[in-house]
Amino acid sequence: MTQMTDRITQLTDWSKHAQEQVESAIAKDQEDLAAAIEQVQRETEQRAEQLRREGAEQEAAAAASLEEARNKWQEHVATVKSHLRERKGELDVKRAELTADDAEGYASFAIDFAGSAILEAEYAALEAVRARTEAEALAGR
Repeated sequence: MTQMTDRITQLTDWSKHAQEQVESAIAKDQEDLAAAIEQVQRETEQRAEQLRREGAEQEAAAAASLEEARNKWQEHVATVKSHLRERKGELDVKRAELTADDAEGYASFAIDFAGSAILEAEYAALEAVRARTEAEALAGR
């Protein structure tokens, strides 16, 4: 249980970092902004490589679209809820532990996927800031 709390805290930290990077990018010049974008791109690539190494399931899910991942998550939640409703009161300790292990594994995957999405969003936002800055510079603003 503590591990899940730690993972969610890590996800929150990633999100805060991305927000800070985008906010500070707005005030940067083109050279600093390009360096920040390159750094985030490297981090995104490193994170993607880490996910690939963690197993085929995570690799396949990381490569899938956000819509596909969301649908799989909703299906999984519905299945778990359905099984829990059906078996509430009759689940023995071993089955409950297996269900908990499965749910924790999927939560871990979802956290990794969300972390990758945050990095990707940070990269996209920094690229947008750079594009807007270039457009304004060309327009003479």
